[in-house]
Amino acid sequence: MRAIACFTRALKMCAPLLLLVVLSASSSAEIHLPRGDQRQPIKVRADDARHWQDGDKEVWILSGNCEITQGNTIAKAQDAVLWIEYAQPFRLVPHKVTVYLENKAYVNWLDSDDGPAIYQGPTWLGQMFTTSRVELPVDDTKAPPAVAPAIYHRGRSAQPSDDDYVAKVVREQPIQQIQYDAGEPMPPAFSVEQPQIRVRLLQRYSTGYHLDVETDPNTGETIGRFDQGMNLIVEGLGELDSVSLLADRAIIWSKNGLEGLSTAEGAVGDGAYEVYLEGNVVFHQGEKVIYAERMYYNVQEKYGMIMSAELLTPIPDYKGLVRLKADVLQQVDPAHFQAFGAAITTSRMGVPRYWFQSSQIEYTDQESVLANPITGEAQIDPLTGQPKIDHKRLATSRNNTVYVSGIPVFYWPVLSADINDPVFYLNKISFKNDQVFGFQVRSEFDNYEILGIDNPWEGTEWVTDLDYLSMRGVGVGTQFNFNNTFFPYFNNPATGFLEAWGIHDTGTDNLGADRRNLPPETNWRGRVWGRHRQMTFWDFQFTGQLGLISDRNFLESFYEKDWDTQKDFDTSFELKKLVDNQSFNIYGSSRVNDFFMQTEWMPKLDHYMLGQPLLFDRLTYLSHSSIGYARLRPSAAPKDPAELAKWTPLPYETDVEGIVGSTRHEIDAPMEILGAKIVPYAMGDLTYQQQDLNGNDMLRGLVQGGVRGSIMAWTANRSIQSQLLNLNGVAHKVTLYGDMYYADSSQNLARVAIYDKLNDDSQEAFQRRFPVNTYGLPVGTPVPTSVDPRYYAFRSNQQGLVTSPVGEIANDVAAAKLQLHQVWQTKRGGPGNEKIIDWIKLDVGGTLFPDKNRDNFGQTLGLLNYDFDWQVGNRLSVFSNGFWDLFDNGLQTMTIGSYINRTQVGNLYVSYTNTIQPFRSKLLVASLQYRLSEKWFGGLGTSYDLVQDRNLGQNIFLTRIGESSLFTLNFNINNSRNNVGIGINFEPRFFATGQYSKINGEPLPPLGAQGLE
Repeated sequence: MRAIACFTRALKMCAPLLLLVVLSASSSAEIHLPRGDQRQPIKVRADDARHWQDGDKEVWILSGNCEITQGNTIAKAQDAVLWIEYAQPFRLVPHKVTVYLENKAYVNWLDSDDGPAIYQGPTWLGQMFTTSRVELPVDDTKAPPAVAPAIYHRGRSAQPSDDDYVAKVVREQPIQQIQYDAGEPMPPAFSVEQPQIRVRLLQRYSTGYHLDVETDPNTGETIGRFDQGMNLIVEGLGELDSVSLLADRAIIWSKNGLEGLSTAEGAVGDGAYEVYLEGNVVFHQGEKVIYAERMYYNVQEKYGMIMSAELLTPIPDYKGLVRLKADVLQQVDPAHFQAFGAAITTSRMGVPRYWFQSSQIEYTDQESVLANPITGEAQIDPLTGQPKIDHKRLATSRNNTVYVSGIPVFYWPVLSADINDPVFYLNKISFKNDQVFGFQVRSEFDNYEILGIDNPWEGTEWVTDLDYLSMRGVGVGTQFNFNNTFFPYFNNPATGFLEAWGIHDTGTDNLGADRRNLPPETNWRGRVWGRHRQMTFWDFQFTGQLGLISDRNFLESFYEKDWDTQKDFDTSFELKKLVDNQSFNIYGSSRVNDFFMQTEWMPKLDHYMLGQPLLFDRLTYLSHSSIGYARLRPSAAPKDPAELAKWTPLPYETDVEGIVGSTRHEIDAPMEILGAKIVPYAMGDLTYQQQDLNGNDMLRGLVQGGVRGSIMAWTANRSIQSQLLNLNGVAHKVTLYGDMYYADSSQNLARVAIYDKLNDDSQEAFQRRFPVNTYGLPVGTPVPTSVDPRYYAFRSNQQGLVTSPVGEIANDVAAAKLQLHQVWQTKRGGPGNEKIIDWIKLDVGGTLFPDKNRDNFGQTLGLLNYDFDWQVGNRLSVFSNGFWDLFDNGLQTMTIGSYINRTQVGNLYVSYTNTIQPFRSKLLVASLQYRLSEKWFGGLGTSYDLVQDRNLGQNIFLTRIGESSLFTLNFNINNSRNNVGIGINFEPRFFATGQYSKINGEPLPPLGAQGLE
């Protein structure tokens, strides 16, 4: 469960209650960033050097012939200050050195945009980064100074502050020099100005309070004893704003006296107080409220303790309040906390239904400004303009017990976790029963927590799946995700994942329709797949993919959503380098799943050049050339006789291999005529295949020429106003696009082998059953040419693109493509906050084929399409789209529907799709989610085919929203698979991340989120 995570989050929330983290502000300045080679070391030289440790930074004060170099970057001055932030070991992020130069500053660095750059002036502030090392001069003093020199404070003032971190225009302003004898030893160190904190004393009850003040003769401290109730207000706490402390009795110790506390202005100073409170103690800070019997806090030393504490506080990512009780809550220092006898729950009842209890919790919160790992620049929140704060929160709890209705149901001796990923070993669990898999228990465990890894690999997640399916077997898997993660020997972050899952399947596959009882081709079934992307050496982007599957039906049976929507499971790599408007690619792939049709490249080289201006920008040149050795491998036939009886290879599915090369070039002549943008163009392509579709050597030439163009017109009418339609003026914009072209190919498309991927594996698997299931053709008979995907791509002018993903598609053609884009725009929003939105959009288009018999199966007009969208209101939209070919067996379909949603209330979707060709279907789809009451949330989905008068399936769920959990009952009917399923899902509040815990993408708030249940 997520209880420990929420407890540690709540403990962090109550850390401010332990009074005060003080922030000091400084002026901000623009930092110049020399762009050096981060692989080079940073070398520092000076006649005299002193250093000390300032938090997590090492400070160096240099004087006399100071020089900082990194490769070709050189920075010089007579005086300098360095702030060095060393990277953590094995994190592979660079060390950052902030440099402040003064007195004849000189900087020479290589700027990648403008060439070499030189700066000379009185001062300079900048940053350098290195993944190598920082070489520093010898500091013979061996001891930190007592008072910081003036140059240190000037350097601090020149840096951006956390309170005013906004980009500013660079203005070179000399800094007035402080006069001192540089030959004398530098005055040692450091006095940081203390913040001003205001403390006021008010009465808690109408009867006032009683105060006795005396001075301790031994320490000279002032001691104030309060009785009969008091309210202590502390202000000026930076981001903590103000806090209120109420108690019946209190003692305050102060080194500076208590004068002014009871005045309207209060006492202003450095906050040198120690406070002891008892008797109905109440602490208020923001939305947090703490009740306690006794409390102590030392402001200057930043440690404290609360006895018998009870806390109500919000926490991130949870809509509601968390309730925390602890016998002792102790702040050891600003970043470390301990709790003894701690219990946590989201229930606000006197005796909660469930809670999580630990004998001891140790919590660490290390705060730092979130920085770019390579440049070291602070990341700025675009809404606030302030730096983003990164929290590294670690919690360790001992003797952990989960109680339900007062009964202990789970125990674990030690729990250690990073609460930025708040889970309790078990990430999720679900229970279900249906006629395909039987009774199911699916669970996911966090490996880092199970193995007790306190400091896991940054930016990674590692989980294990353990599943039980009564009709199929036991499934085991693991998944490793990484995002912006640094790998050894690489200075750039990587993103990707690696996943494996397997099962010894003892059942049969139910894939619907005529495939409800298919024996698996192998009993040991599973998949291993992964993806990896990052920048590597010489600025090449590496993309690697792994896709290993046990058999042809595994994905469709166990991971149907991935089968339908994910990218193909192939095994390949690509190295890509971008240079201005050019791209250089190296691609290689291997087929490891013989039941898919895939092409192996060993390897393939590509070069792209796009938008290259010629003849003083009068012409534009584009090109794409590639060459490689390819092996096109067809899909292996199914082993099951029932599947084989309806399996027909695709017409372009054959076993060929050899050298494949092509080069395609286009010249455009863009111009403007009477307000219209006109682009005459000419394109040529030369393609060679060592083996074409028939296994023969083939050389194909293609030429295509034409004219592309567009013209736009618009009008605006501010007088159109309607409260009903929420209109505040209307602007109508119309753009007409056209492309008239003629192409001549030396080879017929039917001869060309399709080495490049034309369709996904899932689409190809469906197309192999298309001839028998849809057209009733004998096995082995190809589908009509009109529904062959090669000819749809050709008619859509796939050959007219220099960057076409399937360069083999080309044929003789003459066509004129026209498209009309229209949009009606209006303004919506409150006064002074209006935004332009697209109220209505309507796009229509089609293509004319003069040689209709050759190019469009006997019809002059084809590829008709439209797309309509009407945002009736901010919550209601109506849409419709359609596609229409006029020849026999051409696709003819139209959809109309509507969508309405209300935040935290529900949504409704309804659509009707009428398909006339190449098969008949009238599909009605509807889904509804609705918040029935404060305690109930339900939904349903249904689909029905009106042509076949057949119910396709339903899904119904009902969720009970409790103050401590979500309980969901769901019911599913899938007529295609003749499957009825029922599931029960129980989510404790800290688990609530599933599909039934959200409405319109927003988490369901618990009962009592706005108050008591």
